Amino acid sequence: MYRYYAKDLFLEYARYCTDKEWLTNQLFKLNRDDDFGVRDAVVDCTAEYLPEPNIRTLIGMFLKAAGNESNEYGKRHWYLLVESLARQIRDARLFEQTRIISWGEPSTAACVDIAGVYLECGDTRTALSWLERIPPSETYQSRERDQLLLVIHGQLGQTEKQVEVAWRIFRRFRSKGTLAELLSIIGVDRCESVTNGEVKAILDNKTLSLPDAAFLVELGRMDEAESYLLEREDQLNGDFYGSLLPLAEAMENDGRHLVATMVFRTLLDSILRRGQAKTYTHGVRYLRKLDQLAKSILDWRSLDNHDTYLQQLRQIHGRKTSFWSQYGN
Repeated sequence: MYRYYAKDLFLEYARYCTDKEWLTNQLFKLNRDDDFGVRDAVVDCTAEYLPEPNIRTLIGMFLKAAGNESNEYGKRHWYLLVESLARQIRDARLFEQTRIISWGEPSTAACVDIAGVYLECGDTRTALSWLERIPPSETYQSRERDQLLLVIHGQLGQTEKQVEVAWRIFRRFRSKGTLAELLSIIGVDRCESVTNGEVKAILDNKTLSLPDAAFLVELGRMDEAESYLLEREDQLNGDFYGSLLPLAEAMENDGRHLVATMVFRTLLDSILRRGQAKTYTHGVRYLRKLDQLAKSILDWRSLDNHDTYLQQLRQIHGRKTSFWSQYGN
């Protein structure tokens, strides 16, 4: 209610309210009685209806309220509101001070957040100094840190460092998006050499990476994607259906029915192994898909043919009557 409808209604009213001092007091009272921590939504858009002097007055009220709180949760509730307002008025120093007062010695996440605010406020070098506090070996929030570094090095004209970060981002998660980001820095004329080199690196790595498999499909390198998945069959885990299903469908649409069958089997095996009846409808759909795909496969290579697979499925999961009754065969 407060995050959507009430926020929109409050914002519409507040924009037309001429008594900003009264509105400031109302906003404070509203958040003072925020037992469920949902009324901060109307604070996150304060700059849209209050001028900066009123916002700074509100910040003072929030800080005083924090000082009067007896428990840490209550204090941090007010400090979070101050952080939001500091960000809106582009006061990075206030944001930094508030975060440290609230949480003490800055953690990795705090360093990233503070750096991000300084960058938003145009203080690029201070933003960089905060990121440099994080040990290079730290992996937590590495993606967020590198995205900031990419912008910072670009603004500072540090091309070599920017290229290094762009490669790191790309190789952490290969996709058309990260490839385009890399090429925008090193030059689009290197597209073919980069993609060929990365495809080779993906194929040489014997450890399965579903994002890398998806990247091969994105590039239209279907032969390589098919070989990549077939050679790593034993590493497939159907629990990762969010990544596997698009791969199975892409293989099917490209007429690569053997590898599509392999992936759909993995998905089905996961559903039956977990035995959650609410997911059986998906499993039935996969099995019927396998029935159809089997008709066009002549060479099963190392996979059991469909009849053998179905027989094994019934032996292992025959007692899951809800599934078989939905399948109907």
